[in-house]
Amino acid sequence: MEFRFYVIENGEINASALPDGAILVNTGLLGALDNEAQLAFVLSHEIAHITQAHSWRQVHDTRTKRVLLVIAAAVASAYIDDLAYFLRDLGLLWIWNGYSRRLENQADRIAMQSLIEHGYDPRQAARLSEILIERHGGRSTSAVWSSHESNVLRGSFLTVQVQRQYPQGDFSDKTTDTEAFRAMRQAMGPVKSM
Repeated sequence: MEFRFYVIENGEINASALPDGAILVNTGLLGALDNEAQLAFVLSHEIAHITQAHSWRQVHDTRTKRVLLVIAAAVASAYIDDLAYFLRDLGLLWIWNGYSRRLENQADRIAMQSLIEHGYDPRQAARLSEILIERHGGRSTSAVWSSHESNVLRGSFLTVQVQRQYPQGDFSDKTTDTEAFRAMRQAMGPVKSM
């Protein structure tokens, strides 16, 4: 697969992957990152979504539940009218976002492995969660509304993964930042993040 990377002028701290290999990185994310290791984690996370066919898996693996829910809502609408469609929509969100959280967790685990394999400081993945908590708080995860675990939970999982793989805690030979990343950040100038 050929990966293509695009920077989108958007203040939201976010990145996303499309199934065709395109990875979109918002300027707001680039402005919020402290170092290259954090960027490497984000890009590895998005690449994992593509290599693991997460878009296809989500559509395929949730299809039966979604179809049954739509049929049940159509039948129930004869008895409870519009409430059936409202409940269907809540159910679809619950199915979709619940599955999405599992895929996000898998992408985090794969990204952490990639970070380690490429010689980056793996602690920076958890540090990225701290940055998001500092900016947005430690929001709890909603089973219906949230497609990601809370940043607190994600950061905790990543910290535990680092501690298991590096029980001695020696990161002296790991890359955190490079001159190329610092030059990119300086060339970008100030970025307003949301």
